[in-house]
Amino acid sequence: MPLPRFDRLPADTRAAILAVARAHFARDGKDAASFNQIIAEAGISKTSAYHYFDGKDDLFGAVVADAAGRVLTALGPWTDVATEDELWEQVRAGTTRLVTHLRDHPDDRAMLAGQPRPGGDGDSWIHRLVANGLRINLIDPYPNAELVTVATIGVFDALDTWALDHTSEPDHSFADTLTLFLSRLWNTTPTAKTKQ
Repeated sequence: MPLPRFDRLPADTRAAILAVARAHFARDGKDAASFNQIIAEAGISKTSAYHYFDGKDDLFGAVVADAAGRVLTALGPWTDVATEDELWEQVRAGTTRLVTHLRDHPDDRAMLAGQPRPGGDGDSWIHRLVANGLRINLIDPYPNAELVTVATIGVFDALDTWALDHTSEPDHSFADTLTLFLSRLWNTTPTAKTKQ
């Protein structure tokens, strides 16, 4: 991760450096991208670059974390709902926002493809989703609510991995697939309204 001096740069400067690096890594891949070309195009000296990052691997990690943050921003926060239809609609809307973001920002998609999922805020979104589904009695907690949550995270992981490699699929296809898998896992049936 970046060194503390990088975090003290103005936000627009950090974003500009990460944008240049993201473009290089997305185009050339981690191994083929040149640290020297990235920092030259970003307009920072080699000395400054080593005050911000421990090297190319560290910069790459910062770019992946930034891409994950951008995707989570596109997802938006989970808002508790009171009905089954509202829950499914929020899942579908979040899925559509993510797919749209990845389609519109191929560099983010390239950065996240093949990388371990960072968890963190994405997992807390899923935890809030499952907790909400349990509260409104949509999700069957049998045999164990914690295991249902872990399995739900697994469904999201699998679909995320698949979606990063299949961006030509229609947006609704991802939402339909996620809804189908979650309804099977949770031992529920989406309403006709949910299957739009």
